[in-house]
Amino acid sequence: MNETTPVTAPRRRLVSTTSVISAHKVAQIAGSLAAVVILPRLLGVEDYGRFSFVLSLTFLGAILADLGTLDVFGRFVPNMTADEARKLYMRTLAFSLAVSLLCFVATAVASMLLASWMVWLWALMAGTMVVLRVASWVPFQYALAQNRVGAWMTEQAWRQWVTLAALIVLYPLLGFTGALLALVLMEALFAGLGLWWARGDWLGRELRVEWRYFKPFLLAGFGFFLANLAAVALYRSGPVLVEALTGNSAQVGYISLAIGMYLMVYVTVSQFAQSLIPGLSTLWEAGRTDEIQRRLGGFMRIGLLVTIPGTLAVWLLAGWAAPLVFGQDFAGAAPALRWISLAMPPAVIVWAANVTATVSGRGAVKFSGFLTALLVFLAGTLALTPVYGAAGTAAALSLAVLVQALVLAVRLRPEFRLSAVWRRAG
Repeated sequence: MNETTPVTAPRRRLVSTTSVISAHKVAQIAGSLAAVVILPRLLGVEDYGRFSFVLSLTFLGAILADLGTLDVFGRFVPNMTADEARKLYMRTLAFSLAVSLLCFVATAVASMLLASWMVWLWALMAGTMVVLRVASWVPFQYALAQNRVGAWMTEQAWRQWVTLAALIVLYPLLGFTGALLALVLMEALFAGLGLWWARGDWLGRELRVEWRYFKPFLLAGFGFFLANLAAVALYRSGPVLVEALTGNSAQVGYISLAIGMYLMVYVTVSQFAQSLIPGLSTLWEAGRTDEIQRRLGGFMRIGLLVTIPGTLAVWLLAGWAAPLVFGQDFAGAAPALRWISLAMPPAVIVWAANVTATVSGRGAVKFSGFLTALLVFLAGTLALTPVYGAAGTAAALSLAVLVQALVLAVRLRPEFRLSAVWRRAG
């Protein structure tokens, strides 16, 4: 066998994976841009703020049932036999769905308590979204662990388009109830699609909750679960907090637009980073830390070359672009857009570090980074939002992400040394 085969084959897979992600990202970015142009104008300031509140709350509810699934699958499935992997998939699906029923109740009750305009029909629809999202996450995360990146990216890339199409049809007919129904139908579609694509791994006899079997995986994923929970609280609680602190739906809409812009970048960075996990897990088992650092260094260089100019562009153009793109009613979103853009470059470092934590099984470190960021964000939001509204929340988020990058860079040594990663990227 040619001595270069073990090196070139993974590189070819990496190129193929990058190409698949890039193709789907075109659709995802186009969908996100279409949504930020169409939805504020379609829903108006008040309903757009309410819509953003529900989206944030249901994401928080769903993450409570996620249990660090992507990190557990990414760490264990690549090194399992096919039968062992199928068993883990089915047991994880059963456990997650059982927990999601509790999250259904929690989401419905929380929505009634936090929003004065909420009615029980909308609250029950929000709870239903939580269960359906969990049902879709498990099979798609399992697909990523099997290196079926195309299937995983389908769920990532096309949610926005399906939601947008359903909203355009249902909102004019049914008002805000139609908007929530569009979300329920979208979640149902992707839950069905994910389960159908994973049908080859379906083992009905293994669809059961068995604590003795699942406990080691739950413990392995617990730190990642807490990290994911803190991450969702960090990135999805902004509209909820602005609603609670200001009672101003317009400000909720502004921070939702700002977070939406930031998440377009953040999710893109995270998807490219997470797609590296199966290959890096194999390298970790082989003790190839040098190759892991080389790949992460290349990822970081490209990410920073994109996000630093992007941040400068937002500061220069936000005041002109906000009313033009979103409508004159959303001109006040420009300060929030500027402040939140400062979080984009450090997010690249955060995700390189998060991947290192996943493949090395250091969920507690990943959690510490997100927890520190969440505490900084909450303190900053409580101090700044009552005075500066959405702009204050955006500034608090940017500061939190910068602190998170510093915490992870320090705590993940020696596996993740910025100087070594950067040097080996060469």
